[in-house]
Amino acid sequence: MFKDIVSPAAQAFIPLKGELAAKLITPGKMILFWDVSELPKKLIELFFNRRFEEFVTVVRIYDVTDIIFNGKNARHFYEITVPYQSGHWFIKGLAPNRSYTAELGVYISEANFFPLFRSNCIQTTKSALLSGIEINRDLIQYQQYEDHPPKWLDHVSTYSYYLESNQLEEKNG
Repeated sequence: MFKDIVSPAAQAFIPLKGELAAKLITPGKMILFWDVSELPKKLIELFFNRRFEEFVTVVRIYDVTDIIFNGKNARHFYEITVPYQSGHWFIKGLAPNRSYTAELGVYISEANFFPLFRSNCIQTTKSALLSGIEINRDLIQYQQYEDHPPKWLDHVSTYSYYLESNQLEEKNG
């Protein structure tokens, strides 16, 4: 169905069964692909004894920048209601220089989200225009490095760290 209208180059991003795939398409926009399989629907129906259509299908977008994500420790997340049968959805409004992952799932009740699939992690690009504060902070860090370079730079070896020692001069002298 969906594979018939997608170019061969884009088909490389269509997930295998049981996967949710994320692909960054512009600096602030990604697309999510999932396989519209009957298996997750049947499992949900059998486990919760309700028709799949009774559940609200949502995509959760998690900001997982600089963390090891365990499913509960995202910096923040937001949700978008999506039709499960579509097999794809565009997500826009992503912040620059952030890491995101997504989950496709259903609401079992008002407060209980049940994830079906989790996507790969994507990294948005850094904003092209840095603010004056960011530029100033980077410049200060660079100047501090130039003023006080690490002591090992003068005596570097690919194998070890050397210290200046008077004892070596006395033994060799």
